[in-house]
Amino acid sequence: MDDDTIDKFSSQSVYDHDGCEKTPLYAKNNNEKALLKLIVGFCMVFCIGLLIILLIHIHYGSHQLVPHGNVASDNDQCSQHGIDVLKMGGNAVDAAITAALCNSVVLPHLSGLGGSGVMVVYDHRTGIGNTIDFRATHSSHNIIGVPGFIAGLFYANVKYGILPWKTLVEPSINLAKMGITVTKSLLEATHQNTTMLVKDDNLKHWLSTVSTRSPGQIVKAPNGLIKTLTSISLNGPIEFYKEMSKELESTLKPDDVISYQPLILPVLKQNFMNYCIITSNNGTGGPILLEVLSKINNTNTNVEDLSLLNSFKRDNWNQNSGLQVSTTDAFDLYVTIISGLGSVFGSHILTNSGYILNNILDSNLKDHIINQTERVTSLHLPVIAVETGNICGRRLISGAADVRDGTQLLLSMLKTDPQDILSVNNIPRFRLKNNDVAIEYPSNITKQFSELLLSNGFNLSEATLPYPTSNIVQKEGDRSVAFSDSRGSGKSYTL
Repeated sequence: MDDDTIDKFSSQSVYDHDGCEKTPLYAKNNNEKALLKLIVGFCMVFCIGLLIILLIHIHYGSHQLVPHGNVASDNDQCSQHGIDVLKMGGNAVDAAITAALCNSVVLPHLSGLGGSGVMVVYDHRTGIGNTIDFRATHSSHNIIGVPGFIAGLFYANVKYGILPWKTLVEPSINLAKMGITVTKSLLEATHQNTTMLVKDDNLKHWLSTVSTRSPGQIVKAPNGLIKTLTSISLNGPIEFYKEMSKELESTLKPDDVISYQPLILPVLKQNFMNYCIITSNNGTGGPILLEVLSKINNTNTNVEDLSLLNSFKRDNWNQNSGLQVSTTDAFDLYVTIISGLGSVFGSHILTNSGYILNNILDSNLKDHIINQTERVTSLHLPVIAVETGNICGRRLISGAADVRDGTQLLLSMLKTDPQDILSVNNIPRFRLKNNDVAIEYPSNITKQFSELLLSNGFNLSEATLPYPTSNIVQKEGDRSVAFSDSRGSGKSYTL
């Protein structure tokens, strides 16, 4: 083939005079070279910018397809702080600790530094779960137990958490500095505990201030609380318990206070209605729940409710009050925390350090106490239900401050279609004690069921406010929904 033929089939813009292929960015003149460089530069800048935007979205953006975590609690700000912790790289334990601490500031009548509680941490991928037991312990007082709240949360952070303890406490300090937003629940509790019934001067003064506020208004945090929280943030529980042993030496034995340690125990599991029920170990509402489930008749709604009421008919337990938090994360770690002061406002004693002491020993559970070295028996019920035979099946994370409420809640959740899970909020629950049944939203109870209860020897009345709350996270496959109990003032978030 001669040179003319070669030139016909090979453009001079592609091959040089030796027949070799030129560089892909070959240009005949300087203008073309400048244009090509500009195009290449623009493409490089565009790609780098796109990569940066993608990385920022992955780290901070809203995950629309697969939820990366949920926080459900009794306060909007506390749930948001829990979500913020997940965004910072924390896990479900970190988020739960943050929300529980925050709740203790904004809802001090139901939980706080002077209280106790129990936590269940469950790894769905491995099927392994543990109970962190920070129930109060006995000391020298016949009503007040040694609080375990701070020790338990700190232990959970050390064992399971990712973020530093100080990071988890900081939101609570900031909220205390801004003041407490008065909730309907706090006002209802204040009206139930008028200043005439409160003997402690610190609490009487603070409640008199709260009573002048309306829902949504701000009230100053109790004196001493900000200083106490700051010390807890910097020093953990050690300094907190040292200060408590000095301040309360006439109430609790200093050695009992300083030596307090939380416990870690395996969870209890039992199959029920095609679910594996996961709950806390001995000394809590967990074993009581499993015993009731093994006996309950769940073939008919009214029969089931009557069977449940009869299960608790002989129990003279006082109502356990408290708060509940549910959290999940991208690693399928599920957490539910129950914390409380015993009853609403606990012992009605507000310490100079800004927290209310519990009345855990005054719950009529003495028949469950073996001896003075045992922890105080609690009715707290953290509960997780996992559909059996399907790792991506339905999962429910919730709980209640009192096992009698928690059992009703669990049965309602399991019998409600996953698509209608939000309707669980509207199902009335009962306060049970001996033959007395106090009913929430009594207008929602049918005449037939009321007559059934009366014919079986139950005394009916209307439940007093504030109603106990339970917050729920439901997961199915990669979908999840979190919602706070409509009985309270909370709000839940999904990341």
